Amino acid sequence: MKKTLIFISVVFLLLTVLQVANSFGLFETKIENETDLEVAKWHIFVNQYDLNGEDQTFYVDQITYTDRQGNRVDRFAPGVTGTFQIVIDPKDTEVSFQYRMKIDMSQNQYTQIQLDQIEGLNGIQLTEQDGVYSRIMTLNEIENGVKDTIQVTFHWEYDDQYNESDSMLGQNPDSQFTIPISIQFEQYTE
Repeated sequence: MKKTLIFISVVFLLLTVLQVANSFGLFETKIENETDLEVAKWHIFVNQYDLNGEDQTFYVDQITYTDRQGNRVDRFAPGVTGTFQIVIDPKDTEVSFQYRMKIDMSQNQYTQIQLDQIEGLNGIQLTEQDGVYSRIMTLNEIENGVKDTIQVTFHWEYDDQYNESDSMLGQNPDSQFTIPISIQFEQYTE
């Protein structure tokens, strides 16, 4: 009787070992099949700055100024209009993405400086909602080398009620007027 129990125990032990080995082989095969995923590149430049697809706040420093007669001037002053461009270049990107851009003038201590217009150039259509401008760049556009160019126009209102703050900004030759721009990128799947 003892021999029979030992024999049955050995048979069950062998069956258990075979079952475990068979299950491990199936598990290992499935692991090998799931490692063939490719990751798309995601590299976006804004005004030649490498943002690497991350949300960023940056400042524009290349601004063109014109006076009321349309003549180009070197300094920003009351009655002058400023214009700058934002170029979004996905030169090393392999996925469609959506960008959202906000120009926040709420922290500006000079209320006489007002945003006039934000527009896409070269047929670029921006969508505006609550002061946030957005657009989806498709993979086809990216593969064809399309860059989005956005032009921003603002002015310094010429009004006597702002004389004191105009003087504060204008009397310091090293003063600079900066405009913070926040931009967010998000992969877009169609």
